[in-house]
Amino acid sequence: MWKAIPAGLALLLGVALFGAPAASLDCTARNLSQWQLAICQDAQLARSDEQTQRRLTGLSRRLGYGQYLGLRHWHYGWIEHRDRCQADRGCLAASYRTQARFLDRLQQCLDTSPQRRACLRNTLSVEREAVRR
Repeated sequence: MWKAIPAGLALLLGVALFGAPAASLDCTARNLSQWQLAICQDAQLARSDEQTQRRLTGLSRRLGYGQYLGLRHWHYGWIEHRDRCQADRGCLAASYRTQARFLDRLQQCLDTSPQRRACLRNTLSVEREAVRR
């Protein structure tokens, strides 16, 4: 009879047996959209997508609840903007660069700004306007 395996050990064992988790997209899923196919077929876009997801997760942990909601709201707006690129790799790459610049500014607010709340609010407001255009 099998004994219960602690969750952390099971995860470590799963990664060792099956490899590290892939990008944030499931490229084996059925009915992928055009933008998802473009990302799955381009190694650089797949890396950008994975890095973006990792950075968002890391930054989210450092925010208060209201700031986290603001970041999620901004991110969903960016997702809509990215999705409009369809299969245009240039558009997708530009979209990921925009997101990376935003995350850089957000990181800077968290790391260096003495008035963190105002810096975060200003960063979210300026970037939200830039994405709407």
